[in-house]
Amino acid sequence: MASTLTDTAAISAIDPAQHLGQLTTGYEISACLYAAASLNIADLLASGPRGIDELASETKTNADRLYRVLRALVSVGVFSEPQPRTFALSPAAELLRSDVPNSHRGFVLWTACPFVMNVTSHILHSVQTGQPAIEHLHGKPAFECMSSMPDVAFAFNEGMTSISGFLAPAVLDAYSFEGIDTLMDVAGGHGYFLCQVLERYPHMKGILLDLPSVVEGAKCAICERRMDHRCEPIAGNFFEHIPAGADAYFMQHIMHDWDDEHCLKILGNVKQALAGRKNGRLIVSDAVLPETSEPHPGKLLDLLMMLFPGGRERTRKEWYELFDTAGFRITKIVPTSAPESVIEAVVR
Repeated sequence: MASTLTDTAAISAIDPAQHLGQLTTGYEISACLYAAASLNIADLLASGPRGIDELASETKTNADRLYRVLRALVSVGVFSEPQPRTFALSPAAELLRSDVPNSHRGFVLWTACPFVMNVTSHILHSVQTGQPAIEHLHGKPAFECMSSMPDVAFAFNEGMTSISGFLAPAVLDAYSFEGIDTLMDVAGGHGYFLCQVLERYPHMKGILLDLPSVVEGAKCAICERRMDHRCEPIAGNFFEHIPAGADAYFMQHIMHDWDDEHCLKILGNVKQALAGRKNGRLIVSDAVLPETSEPHPGKLLDLLMMLFPGGRERTRKEWYELFDTAGFRITKIVPTSAPESVIEAVVR
C-alpha cells in the first residue's frame, strides 16, 4: 500500500522543492475530500457523469466553489473530468460511495473532519510537552472528550466501522479463526468485524464487549446483519473487567490507543479471563512497524495516536516486550495485505 508519501522510490524521483510543497499543502486535499464526502458527491455520480451546475443544485452549494473543490480532487486522481465542468467517478472516488462494500466515506468523514484537523494542528504542543494535543485543547482525555460531543462521537464510530469494513477482508484472508467456538471482540464497536467473522465461520458464536453507549448502537447493527442469534453484545469497560467465557479474545486497533501502562492493564484483564481455558488465545490486529527507516503507513498513524489518546504504534520488538511483560507468549505474527498484522498470543 505504498503512496507518494511512503514510497522511497517515488519520493526520490520528485524534485525536492515540489515534494516539500506537496507535503505542506496536503491538508488542502484532506479538506476537499471531507467536503466531497459530506456532500455525497460520489453517490450522486454513481449513475454516471454530471455537470457542475446540476451537482451544485442537488447539494445546494455554490457552483463555482464546488467546481474548484472537485477540480482540485481531479488533479490528484479523485474523480475525473471527462468533459469541461462535468465530473465522473474515478477508482478512488468509487470508494467514497456510501453503498460499496469497502467504502472509505466514513473513514474520510472522521479522519479529515474539522475536529481531527484542529487537534492535529497542535502537534507542536505534544512534541514540546509530551501531552496529547486533545487534552491541551479540550481539557479531557480523548475518549471522554469525544463521547461528550455527540457529532464527534458519531463520526468516530462511523469512521471505525468504515475502517473495519475495508480491513476485515485482509485480516480474515490472512488469519484462520478455526478451532474457536466463542470469540469475544473486545471494544468491537458496532460489531462489523465480529459479524464478518461469524459469517465466514458458521459454527462460531460471538460476544461483543464495549461501553454501554456503544453497545446500544451495536445491538441495532447486529440485528440488521441478522446475527443477533449468534452474537451477544454486552456492556463493560476493559480497564475494569473482561468477562470469561470465550475461547479467544480479539482486539483490533485497541492496543495502539494506549501507552504500555494502560496496555498492561488491559492484557492483565484478558489473562484473567483466559485463566484455566485450555487452548485459549489472544488475537490482536494492529500495525507492526519496521525497526528501520523503511516506509510504513503506521508511522503516520502513530502520530494520531500520539495526539489523541497518547498511545503508539509498535515495532515487532516492542510487541514482544509488551506481551512478555504481561505474561503472554506470542505464537505468531501474521502479515496481511493491509498495513497491519495479526498477533496471536497465549498465556505463559
